[in-house]
Amino acid sequence: MSQEKIRSRDHDGFFRYVYSIPKNAKALLNICSKNNSDLDRILAGVNLDTLVRLPDTYSEVGERGEADIAFKAHLSGGGEINVGILLEHKSKQEKSMLNQVGRYALRVILDHEDEVFSWIPTKAIIIYNGPTGWDPLAEFRKRARAKFQGNELPFECVLVNLGAADDVACVESESPAAAVGVMAMKYAFSPEGFKSAISNVETILRKMSSAEQATLVEKIILYLGEYIDEGTVEELQMAWKSIGQRMGFVSAGDARRAAEKAGREEGLKKGLEEGRKEGFDDALDAMRKLGIPEEKIQEAKAMQEKSKVK
Repeated sequence: MSQEKIRSRDHDGFFRYVYSIPKNAKALLNICSKNNSDLDRILAGVNLDTLVRLPDTYSEVGERGEADIAFKAHLSGGGEINVGILLEHKSKQEKSMLNQVGRYALRVILDHEDEVFSWIPTKAIIIYNGPTGWDPLAEFRKRARAKFQGNELPFECVLVNLGAADDVACVESESPAAAVGVMAMKYAFSPEGFKSAISNVETILRKMSSAEQATLVEKIILYLGEYIDEGTVEELQMAWKSIGQRMGFVSAGDARRAAEKAGREEGLKKGLEEGRKEGFDDALDAMRKLGIPEEKIQEAKAMQEKSKVK
């Protein structure tokens, strides 16, 4: 498997880690719908409190990392009518995006308990947090595809660009984990932007227990490290560390990195000591070759030993 595919799979793994939990998925959609009228429109008739995640048994999931998360939910106003909600995360542009979502809509969202008609009306939501603007739906419309009763696709589909997510909506969210996840992905390619948002991130983290804070921060650092350049990762790690220090928690990653640093420093100290000893022994041999009396050589050696004690 190529390095690019591995990074893509791990990146999507973080998205699934946070948003496969229904309350976090609901919070994500509520945050994003604040300034996305298309998303607000297609969710208007959905009761997000009834979100149930569909099991990871459908064919489009596996090592390829496709079909990130699928839910079903009831319509607002009661009743047992289900709709399907697909959340598909992308951090880079893909020409085949709509083909992928189409496959998921047709093969993933099924109500296996309905013997009369098992297909569930599907609402597909593409969550994008790449470094550049992208709208696969706009690109699709440019092709002037044939329309059927005003619909360009056989399923509802909306693009959500996390770059437009409102930080205030994150702070006010009922799910701290979902909110921090949004901000981490929003600023993943912008360390300076993330630094400016640190005060909001701290406000959100204070709603979580120390253990939850530490786990989430460590997951984000590991996730960022899979697909962001090293310089950006270091800057973001420093920002997360400063938050952790001010809030008084230490993650497992902090402890591991501290141990690794201590090990490197101890190794360097030992190497320098061995280097000095080897260099001094060479100097003593050179003194002997020059015919310097052994008595003087031993005096020099004694002085060296004395300086080490100090």
